[in-house]
Amino acid sequence: METDVSTRSRAGRISRATLTEQLEEALRADILDGVFPPGRRLRAAEMSERYGVSATPLREAFQRLAVENLVELDPRFGATVARISESDLRDVYDMLSLFACMALERSIERGDEAWADEVRRRFDAKVAASQRLESGGSLDDDARRRLGTDASEAHWGFHHALYAACGSPWLLRFVATLHAHAERYRRLAMQTAGLRRDSRHEHEGIMIAALARDRERAVAALRDHLDLTVRLLVDLLADQPAS
Repeated sequence: METDVSTRSRAGRISRATLTEQLEEALRADILDGVFPPGRRLRAAEMSERYGVSATPLREAFQRLAVENLVELDPRFGATVARISESDLRDVYDMLSLFACMALERSIERGDEAWADEVRRRFDAKVAASQRLESGGSLDDDARRRLGTDASEAHWGFHHALYAACGSPWLLRFVATLHAHAERYRRLAMQTAGLRRDSRHEHEGIMIAALARDRERAVAALRDHLDLTVRLLVDLLADQPAS
């Protein structure tokens, strides 16, 4: 019987035909979840044992994650979880703000009622996932990590729904890649100290303006949301040891 690798933060044997893709997904989730922190060596023997794979798919998964800048490859030291820095944080969020605001503006121009309904549905799903995470304080680390992963996926689901009607697959691809990096910073900070903010109010403000077809107000709300995230993260990262 095949093992479900969606457990993500827990080791599991991967045996499906799309082995490298599943391994890539599992490694990405463990990096984003903080199981492997920035600067952590990903030793081949340890990773092979953890995920139950041979060297070949592991090497291919590392190479794919290196393209996303989640893993650093060195001929001497092998694979390492990519390090974090304030300059990289600002660069990621600057580019995310640029492309996400462009995608939102285009979606408001092009989106139909089906788009609007999906935005509302994804907002409700995000709120529900956040509430489950907030109420999971008594759970063990693995359970809370899974709730954190669910909340992050719901968070991206809402943002993706906002941008989905932009009409450009390339633009959506750029935003998705940048969001994955931004989410890594956001989740690292949340695991350390939490982000004190009214996230629901911020996202609701973006949604209300977007569904009212108020492009200027919606883009301003999204930009303010991302800028606040950067300010909070810079303060939190300043208190952490260098990776």
